[in-house]
Amino acid sequence: MTAVAGLLPIARWATPYVCSQAQVAERVRAWLGEPGTPPSLQRLMAVYAVAGVEARSSALPIDEIFAGSDFESRNDRYAAVMIEAATAASREALALAGVDGTSIGLVTSVSCTGFMIPAVDAHVANALRLGPRLARLPITQSGCAGGAVGLARTVDFLAAHPAQAALLIAAEFPSLTFQRWDRSATNVISTALFGDGAAACVLVGRDHPRFASAPVHWEHAASRFFADSLPMMGFRLRNPGLQIILDKGLAPFVRRHAGEALATFLDEAQVSRDELTRFALHPGGRKVIEGLASAWGLTAADLEATRRVLRERGNMSSVTVLHVLAEVLAERPAAGERGLLVAFGPGFGAELALLRFT
Repeated sequence: MTAVAGLLPIARWATPYVCSQAQVAERVRAWLGEPGTPPSLQRLMAVYAVAGVEARSSALPIDEIFAGSDFESRNDRYAAVMIEAATAASREALALAGVDGTSIGLVTSVSCTGFMIPAVDAHVANALRLGPRLARLPITQSGCAGGAVGLARTVDFLAAHPAQAALLIAAEFPSLTFQRWDRSATNVISTALFGDGAAACVLVGRDHPRFASAPVHWEHAASRFFADSLPMMGFRLRNPGLQIILDKGLAPFVRRHAGEALATFLDEAQVSRDELTRFALHPGGRKVIEGLASAWGLTAADLEATRRVLRERGNMSSVTVLHVLAEVLAERPAAGERGLLVAFGPGFGAELALLRFT
């Protein structure tokens, strides 16, 4: 199969704060101990010990996260930290790629945890002097699938412009969506999983001079939409901010449909399951990972990069799959190995991509 594009090294932004799961659990326990909280919610504290998360990356100090504030103040914080994180990650990605910003033909930005107009891609382009012949593509509502969606749409651009280079940015700050007033099981459980993060990488078309040296070649991708599954996950915009939606049937749903989705994808790509030796999977949570392992026959070694990112950083929504791919690359796959990149997101949908390591 002919590769469409090459992915150059991934830059990961280092958040200024890291919270242990024990620290977060302590704050949540105190929050749930306040008057008016149903006693039944205290039983959910057990999830903090089994979520597969040991530490959480954070753009904010933990005191600020749990203090609560209005939507305007939170979104202002989102915009400020978004610009900082996206610019820093993009600058590093360009340096790692050895590509000059003036040669970037497209910048794709992905985020769902706040709102900015113009989107952060304009701020990055201005700060790093990208372009001036520059297309910009902000992707704002793809949730946890956003990193994979951003990669796929960027590759589509490079398939049409094979001599060009493009920049992909993903940045998410779920800590800014924590709602102090929302004493629901969903809010308690999501607080056990999510962390902040950002990442960026340069992709090049097959006629670009850096294509041959790219550590990953993108061979095939597909999107899968599951009808009648809209309530599975997402956000509801409330007056105080974004309220997370996370259905308890999500993990069983993934388990039921993952096998058929992968089989269809591999059949389209004309690749056998046995040819896949590396896996960059979005870690939606421990039960989702276990569901994928069962459906696809994955070993502990197959899942190590996915579990490591969840354990050390938490679920960073759209950013996470890029961090997992960076971990896979750090394992130095042999030239010719094939990998699978997968992320699930609201809709409900799945994004799958076939990679070849060089």
